[in-house]
Amino acid sequence: MNKYSFTNKGKTWERITKKQARAAYNNDLTVLFCPVNMRPFTPWHLEIDVNKNFEGYNGVTFEKAVDAFEIYNCTDNETGRYTAFYIPVATVDRFTGETPTAYTLGTVKQYDYSVMEG
Repeated sequence: MNKYSFTNKGKTWERITKKQARAAYNNDLTVLFCPVNMRPFTPWHLEIDVNKNFEGYNGVTFEKAVDAFEIYNCTDNETGRYTAFYIPVATVDRFTGETPTAYTLGTVKQYDYSVMEG
């Protein structure tokens, strides 16, 4: 898997593995699905935000959501034959979990929960 990250509307999205995407989806977090050869947030984008609490996804397993996406969007060599997964990340203070300042001793990347508010 190639590591990619994209910024859109001030949010940074990082590519994750299918196992990580499954865990995020099952924990009610938003995951971005995109065909592997396409890049999210471009004019010809095919990405979709998926959360099991969104309308139309209630009771849908991760595998069924991925299968449905791939049937319609991952159909040829141009787009790619499988899905790439992205989640929003933010860099925060390791100890407080807030935005880093000049006095921050260390930082970590974590899921950006502000995506779920908007």
